[in-house]
Amino acid sequence: MSIRSRKEDFPVLQSKAVTYLDTAASSLTPRVVMDAMNRYYEEFPVNVHRGVYELGYEATQAYETARDRVARFLHAKRNEIVFTKGTSHALNIVAHGLAKTLKPGDEILLSELEHHSNYLPWVEAAKLSGAQLTYVPLTAQGEITEEAFLNTLTSKTKIVALTYVSNTMGTVTPLLKLIPHAHAVGALTVIDAAQAVPHMAIDVAALGVDFLAFSGHKMCGPTGIGVLYGKESLLNALAPFEFGGEMNDYVSKERVSYK
Repeated sequence: MSIRSRKEDFPVLQSKAVTYLDTAASSLTPRVVMDAMNRYYEEFPVNVHRGVYELGYEATQAYETARDRVARFLHAKRNEIVFTKGTSHALNIVAHGLAKTLKPGDEILLSELEHHSNYLPWVEAAKLSGAQLTYVPLTAQGEITEEAFLNTLTSKTKIVALTYVSNTMGTVTPLLKLIPHAHAVGALTVIDAAQAVPHMAIDVAALGVDFLAFSGHKMCGPTGIGVLYGKESLLNALAPFEFGGEMNDYVSKERVSYK
């Protein structure tokens, strides 16, 4: 791989003499992504899922093709992929929805590795529900071990929310070992994969994970977009987080139903 040719993919590296080392926060944007975004504004800059005219059809097809690609990328079904504003938005959707299923005495299991995106939503969920937050202790190297996880997991654990790869330590959580233990006590698993998806092959079916979230801007995509993966039955059971256009099945003065 030629470093020079790769640098040519990123306009900012052509216009500024910089060495960029902050990809864990946000990757640079390559020309091909800018071109794809400009193609939308130049060729079919209209709403998706709204109109049956040609431009509306083109926009919807491009949008749903992107959903299919993400589904294949994660080894998921297309109706298990939800586009969001980013990782934080995706995790807030899940935390808000699951908070309504919790009660005092239930436990939400986290770790000290968590980014605020996968910590603060659960703090609020605990406040709303009366559930307790518990934490998997880390090794001196900042790792989560199967033994420590099992020592923290209890029959009261209802949600396990963990990062896949730490944005500060770079440590990798052994999810293939941990997720079956979580399911054995009836807990749902929620994974912050913002740092993992850009660097690892992710197979949500093989992992058995219930929910998984990541952002576009950490993997050479644009800002303001992310993905929430969720098992179909669990997504359908989540209480809505936001209300507005395009989410309704039927609306009248007397009754509202959602898609």
